[in-house]
Amino acid sequence: MADGSVTAVVVNYRSGDDLDTCLTGLLEDEGPLARVVVIDNDSGDSSWEIARRSADEDERVKVVLSPENLGLAGAVNLVLPSVTTPYLAILNPDVTPSAGWLKPLVATLEATPDADVACPLVLIEATGRVNSAGQHIHVTGLGFNRLLHARPEEVDQVPHRVDGLHGAAFLIRTDVLRTLGGWDDSGFLYHEDVALSWDVLLLGHEIVCVPASRVRHDYQLTMYPEKLFLLERNRIALLLSHLSLARLAIIFPAMLLTELMVWSLTILRGWRFVKAKGRSYSGVWDLRRQIRQRREMIRSRPVYDPGSLRRNVSWTYPIDQLGILGTERGESERQPHGGLPVKP
Repeated sequence: MADGSVTAVVVNYRSGDDLDTCLTGLLEDEGPLARVVVIDNDSGDSSWEIARRSADEDERVKVVLSPENLGLAGAVNLVLPSVTTPYLAILNPDVTPSAGWLKPLVATLEATPDADVACPLVLIEATGRVNSAGQHIHVTGLGFNRLLHARPEEVDQVPHRVDGLHGAAFLIRTDVLRTLGGWDDSGFLYHEDVALSWDVLLLGHEIVCVPASRVRHDYQLTMYPEKLFLLERNRIALLLSHLSLARLAIIFPAMLLTELMVWSLTILRGWRFVKAKGRSYSGVWDLRRQIRQRREMIRSRPVYDPGSLRRNVSWTYPIDQLGILGTERGESERQPHGGLPVKP
């Protein structure tokens, strides 16, 4: 395994001290790490100065200021053309990598030609329990944290295939992301990790979880109206852009069941959630041009393997996570003040 094979990308939006902690953990870990690129998504505050100070102290750090908030995927696409390393590590700013976290991920991808993405074991900062060991992805596009709240020792310690990647932290082959035409940024925010997982699977390749690699994430399973709107709009857009009419017909009963479950949860949560879910349908209509363009791009790729997608997604729902979201009441502690910067 060659040193300097990884570029790490951290997208900042008003992240404050979390960004400092993330960068400190990254820069303490040498070996595969060649460079750290911090993209400030037009935060409008002083948080990007944390990255600037890191750049002054360590030549491996580069700061890119985006003139607008591009979302996670859009920000990654902004710097993708300049990445020269074979691997790209993408982290949320509220993630703290453990020492040596990159080496097992790189080693696994180098030893597994059929795998394009390697996910660390993501642990919840406050409890030490599992946030995700990759994602559990439903056939209707829902994404769930795989093994949420399990003890780390309960996770199979051998690298293993999973349904999807978790956007908090993962390693991907740079050339694969370029083959995909970049990361689908049409949804702006939320659900982009499910979309990227589907795109990788449609190439006929695998996503693996590598429990020897560990990071900590300041995480809580929660929901608020703006998040629900984006998740549901982007989920339905994913189905329309990635699946043929024949495939949509096959899974139509499951789609109806998912709609029933989501509507039940929104009704339990109150009027603001009901409005957000209802608005997701008009949001899909607003994205109709992007959906059509995305569908044409996906069909034009050198490899389009729907069989791989069918083999890897699941027909089951993690009832425990649905229960947590259904019983949550009041304002979410994680809801940003003033709401999310939701693009029209």
